[in-house]
Amino acid sequence: MPELNANIPPIDCYVRGNYLRNQKDSHDKYFPCVVFGVASVKSRSPLFHIMMEDGGLWWRMPISAFCTEPGVPEQDIHNLVLWNCFSHHISVTKFENLTNLRMSYIDRTKTHHKGTYLFTLDWHNPDTNVLDDGYSESPAEHKCGHVIQRDDGNYAIQPNNRVRIYEPSFTLKKDFVIDRIINERKWDVENQDKWTLEDSNRFHYDISAMENEGGPVVDDEMRPVVREAFNQFLADPNTEAIMERLKYMEENGI
Repeated sequence: MPELNANIPPIDCYVRGNYLRNQKDSHDKYFPCVVFGVASVKSRSPLFHIMMEDGGLWWRMPISAFCTEPGVPEQDIHNLVLWNCFSHHISVTKFENLTNLRMSYIDRTKTHHKGTYLFTLDWHNPDTNVLDDGYSESPAEHKCGHVIQRDDGNYAIQPNNRVRIYEPSFTLKKDFVIDRIINERKWDVENQDKWTLEDSNRFHYDISAMENEGGPVVDDEMRPVVREAFNQFLADPNTEAIMERLKYMEENGI
């Protein structure tokens, strides 16, 4: 994963003149540019790199600096971007299944905005030797950022819980199908001590349960029973049979 800087799908747009003049003047000027990169500075808004028609390069502009055409009214960056970068380590992905789909989001003032999906920014901490003092690895705090071209000519970056995507053949429900709750769990399949592998070099090794936390023991006598039940499941994988065999295994402590 890139650290600090990353390529993005190029955006042909305009940069507002005031961002090239330290906000001193040129608020009514607009210049063609190509946005080609993003910088992730922890605790700062995502920042972007541009190339201009005269060969000029400019680093680390906020998303509020850009618009699709001259004359687009500038918006408060707080209503364009909800969160700062979570880490110096950033990924950029243009998800094929979301490409060019319509999106909407709700800003801080509870105003709805519509636009088109461009790509997604995401963060994590890949180096265990570097102190992770952010939230990129926290299930309840982590956020990605979808880059959206708004219909009013501005650009925005919003997380999953502020957006809705529109896919004409699938997203047919107008109301929320469930009141979603933020996940706080870390999904880990190697965090228990009640299972142990067979101590051998066999390719098809057995997995046994240990007498821990009330878990049943699968000893040498029971292994053939477990294996037979599993083979029966593979031979006839229908729902009714599965439930019967699961019930049998539960009743017999398998």
